[in-house]
Amino acid sequence: MKWPKRIFTSLLVLIMLYLIAALFGSIFPANQFWESPDEGIELFIETNGLHTGIVMPMRSDAHDWGTLIRPEHLDDPARYGTHILVGWGHEGVYRNAEQWQDLRFKDAASAIIGSSNVLLHVYHLNYPQVYPPYRRSFKVSEAEYRLIVEAIERRFVLNEAGQPIPSKGYGKNDLFYESRGHYNAFYTCNSWTGDVLRQAGVRMGIWTPFQGGVMRWFLEPEPQG
Repeated sequence: MKWPKRIFTSLLVLIMLYLIAALFGSIFPANQFWESPDEGIELFIETNGLHTGIVMPMRSDAHDWGTLIRPEHLDDPARYGTHILVGWGHEGVYRNAEQWQDLRFKDAASAIIGSSNVLLHVYHLNYPQVYPPYRRSFKVSEAEYRLIVEAIERRFVLNEAGQPIPSKGYGKNDLFYESRGHYNAFYTCNSWTGDVLRQAGVRMGIWTPFQGGVMRWFLEPEPQG
């Protein structure tokens, strides 16, 4: 019985070290002195409790997503939004686990070990507002926004015609797109969100494998009155 105990103890220690590293990675910031500009492009950071994503205007002076994400990609083009939420992640987890309780063991195991079967999730919405604690707003400069856009666009897999490859999402307002990248326990959907913002110069934890590590850097608005 010694070896099973040792294996179990070793796994428990590794899990504890991972969680401690995730905690400290989310607490210590990169771009510590970044400040959201008073005038800039308003974005939102959003979570469903498992995945995080970045909400961006479909069109702005800095970028037009309409050249890549088209109304005809949706079954009902009328659902094409004024804004899109974009996230990146493991195909099995994304397709089968909209919430934590939906997560299947085989998808979790594949995600931990690592997989190149990854997707971009694009959800269309109209005129989003702050929705505590799930959606929080912040502003970035045009230069910072262009860096965010470039990081996301590089993830899209395009066909021979230079168009992205969409497939069905959870509902009528969202789609998945084939993507580049490699997902594992150290680079999760939330790590990706943090990485995109961090590389654009936005203040963010140095490592954010869980959604809370991303969301903590964006304060909820003060209550009115």
